[in-house]
Amino acid sequence: MFAKANTPAVAVVGMGCYYPGANNLKQLWENILARRREFRQFPDIRLPVSEYYDPDRKAPDKTYGSRAAVIDGFKFDWANQRIPKTAFESSDIVHWLALEVALQALENAGYTRGNVPTERTGVILGNTLTGEQSRSQYMRLRWPFVRKALQAAANAKGMTAQNTEVLVETMEKYYKSVFAPITEDTLAGNLANTVAGRICNYFNFDGGGYVVDGACSSSLISVATACTQLATQELDIALAGGVDISLDTFELIGFAKAGALTEGDMNVYDRQASGFIPGEGCGFVVLKRLEDARTAGDYVYAVIQGWGISSDGKGGITAPSKIGQSKALRRAYDKAYYSSHDLDFIEGHGTGTPVGDRTELEGIALAIAKDGEVNPRSVGVTSFKSLVGHTKAAAGIGGFIKAVMAVNQRIIPPTAGCKELNPIFETTAKSLYPVLSGEVRQPTDILRAGVSAMGFGGINSHITLESGDAPAPQLKPSLQEEALLVSNQDTELFVLSAKSITDLIERTQIVRVMAQGVSIAEMVDLAVQLTQEIDSSQRIRAALIADTPKVLLERLYALEQMLHDMPPAIGDTSISPEKDIWIGNNLSGCRVAFLFPGQGSQKLNMARTLVERHSWAKQFLEQADSWLEEAGCKPISKYIYRPLERAADGEQIQAWSEHLTKADIASPAICFVSLLWQKYLEYVGIKPVAVGGHSLGELTAFCAAGAYDEKTLICLAAMRGKAMSASGDRIGAMASLGCDRQTAEQLLTGVSGYVVIANINSPTQIVISGESASVVEVVQKAQAKNIQSRQLPVANAFHSQMMSSAAAFLQEQAQIPQRLTATSIPLFLSGDGKRATQGLELRQHFAHQMLSQVNFISLVKTMESECDLMVEVGPGKVLAGLVEATTTSPNLVCLPLESKPGRDRDLNTVLGSFFVRGGEINWQVVYGNRLVRPFVEASQRIFIENQCERPFQVSDAEIAAIAPVGNGLVENGTQTNLLHQFVDSEELVEALTEYFSERGLFLAELIRADLESLPLLSTITQNR
Repeated sequence: MFAKANTPAVAVVGMGCYYPGANNLKQLWENILARRREFRQFPDIRLPVSEYYDPDRKAPDKTYGSRAAVIDGFKFDWANQRIPKTAFESSDIVHWLALEVALQALENAGYTRGNVPTERTGVILGNTLTGEQSRSQYMRLRWPFVRKALQAAANAKGMTAQNTEVLVETMEKYYKSVFAPITEDTLAGNLANTVAGRICNYFNFDGGGYVVDGACSSSLISVATACTQLATQELDIALAGGVDISLDTFELIGFAKAGALTEGDMNVYDRQASGFIPGEGCGFVVLKRLEDARTAGDYVYAVIQGWGISSDGKGGITAPSKIGQSKALRRAYDKAYYSSHDLDFIEGHGTGTPVGDRTELEGIALAIAKDGEVNPRSVGVTSFKSLVGHTKAAAGIGGFIKAVMAVNQRIIPPTAGCKELNPIFETTAKSLYPVLSGEVRQPTDILRAGVSAMGFGGINSHITLESGDAPAPQLKPSLQEEALLVSNQDTELFVLSAKSITDLIERTQIVRVMAQGVSIAEMVDLAVQLTQEIDSSQRIRAALIADTPKVLLERLYALEQMLHDMPPAIGDTSISPEKDIWIGNNLSGCRVAFLFPGQGSQKLNMARTLVERHSWAKQFLEQADSWLEEAGCKPISKYIYRPLERAADGEQIQAWSEHLTKADIASPAICFVSLLWQKYLEYVGIKPVAVGGHSLGELTAFCAAGAYDEKTLICLAAMRGKAMSASGDRIGAMASLGCDRQTAEQLLTGVSGYVVIANINSPTQIVISGESASVVEVVQKAQAKNIQSRQLPVANAFHSQMMSSAAAFLQEQAQIPQRLTATSIPLFLSGDGKRATQGLELRQHFAHQMLSQVNFISLVKTMESECDLMVEVGPGKVLAGLVEATTTSPNLVCLPLESKPGRDRDLNTVLGSFFVRGGEINWQVVYGNRLVRPFVEASQRIFIENQCERPFQVSDAEIAAIAPVGNGLVENGTQTNLLHQFVDSEELVEALTEYFSERGLFLAELIRADLESLPLLSTITQNR
């Protein structure tokens, strides 16, 4: 073990990569931040799912995995690189992908083929089993075995020797046509070690080039080995990396039989983790001793401070060990000058297998604990595999490059596909947390990270590194990092238009073809492409929501069936039972009403996506905080937006929620979020024809109608909340009852103390308000009668006389206009549902509103005739549910925008519903500040092919030369003439006798059917 003081730091001075969805560093970094997941169904030229897939895990020689992350667009320019064509054609593609990426990495470090130092420069490459093309190529050399099997089968079926020989010769032509001829380059071109040797040969490096095979930890071991070679001065420059192009049957069916693949999503560090999706790729880094890099004036992306390798020792050859893995980490931090407690995050091995994830997290926690006690949720964990699958021998270097870019750009990168945290985070791995959102740090900060990679056979490796120079400008993404971190969505909206139902059916079929083979990442690309093809003059419209490519294809098929079976009448809509497909027939001018929610709708991180994605939203939040501070109130941003993934436990999250629930915080926070959504909808092109609000939401409705400005609203809401929380009034409570008004009044009868009906929310929901003890008594009476009831998370007894002091304070102090002037749009009141009129005394109205009853039923009944669609503009879905329970209009719905923070399906539902009803949407705003790539259909992409899936390269002339007409085979080779198999008439008679004995009944039925159905025969039969 190295002593810390004697371990020289190693600088990362260059990088190169080629992974699914990214053929350069900037693309890869953008994809990481945006969590673009590259999983798609296997392309047929790689592995036809129809031939190798079976959902039955026990089916022999089949895989239950049908998806992978594959690279596309790779073409090696052998001529420009002066590689002989025969060598290129005879070699596995891993040779050329590795050489291409090595060139990229050296160029990134500032070198060319002409100026890169060759003395003591070496190549250490992680790889296992070369690649799948090598394994396929070997099949050519096994033709004698295939010939023997074919001859044996022909003999078993009684084929003549002549026909067997013709068949064998024909088969050989087809069989060998897809494989390159065996040449003097074949051996070297299909070995693993010669991949590294070829790079050394190309650049004339003399420091040594070899392959490290540590299974799935191979490429990270190559980095660790390179660091050791640099530390001992055996190398001055090291090119370390890994390459893996192995998605053939050997690995896929092997992993399937080991139960390592997932049938569903790849959920890394998740409670539902069920296995991985395979991937492929290549990455290289250029390393130097830090001292040498500084002397040379090199740009330093990051600095490696420690590395360690371990084995699990005794135990299963494929079963991971937390103790064995922890040793690799400890050996790395024994070298580093800092401890594991100083880490910001660890780029984990993260395969998404239940045992693998649990073991890894426990091993990391065990290693961290060796440095002493640490606070809960101190170190983040993230996984490169959650984006590109398990790239096996190229996985470690991919994770390493990700970590280098992260510490360089001062961003803690997110993982993808983790929704329900693995319970291990709450037990034996409390020091860790999964990085779900990502975090942007200051460019002057120093970030520290670890990178882990583990492999079959119990081999483990870990490297720790920290920020080097200032963030590299060439890695700066095309969008703001904060926006990229919220670019990913769980669902996408797909829209179509046409002139007629028939045309829409045809359009749906076209889109189904476009969607074949897309990856999850490309779904947003396709969605944007479809918006660009919308013709606003076409009034037959459809919209659907999907979360995976498979679901997208299923919904497109369902849409086609709906159009065939039950197309909407002119002026009407059709909606699927699951409410994920909408069709509109010649609708225009969709009238939308806005409903603004009130107290109790607040949620931690509400509208966070808007704030992070759009600069105007973030600026508006800062403005709201400033207004509140000017008014002597608390700023709201720090109470709304919390790092939930880093909460120590559930109690801390509960405490954060309670802080947000306080009336002086919740009131301005809810109004702010409602304003934020209103602004967004206006930018998108959705403007209301009428507005109303529930309780506190009525303040926002007045603002939306033009009664006062945004600053006035935010400060009024804060003052109202502050007044409600003032000690002048007794603190009360509120509760929801699942019953009608009459039943609620009966429950209140005989209750001691003060309690009243505060809200008539719907025919089946009443809210009561009053003294806490009285409210509890009513709840108990309701529960005794099996009436659903619950206390509400509010700060006081709103809409009751317990708010008298607060109402008086508001009437005296509210900084609002004295009277209501003419409103820009109709404004309806929540007390009685009536339209607000000009001249309304505003202070008196809002003071009275705090004391009086809310009759939301009346509000809905009045507004439903004013609109075609209602939208709950703000956090939660309370009002949407109340409208559904209240309205008697069969076509009217109220849709929430964000029922839960981050639930993008809600916004997509609003947009889809508005679109099919004839609404015009500004799609550029909808997709603004999201990472969108130009859409390319899978059929147009250039994927790596496996020789076994190539079309046969055999001409008719070649076949004719083997089997000319007249030798007993039908022309064109379609079928053997069976009569020639019988050498004499006795054999023929015997065969025919057996045939008629087995098929006689069938032939009799066939003749009878012909007699009954053929007109001529039928007539003859009748005449007789």
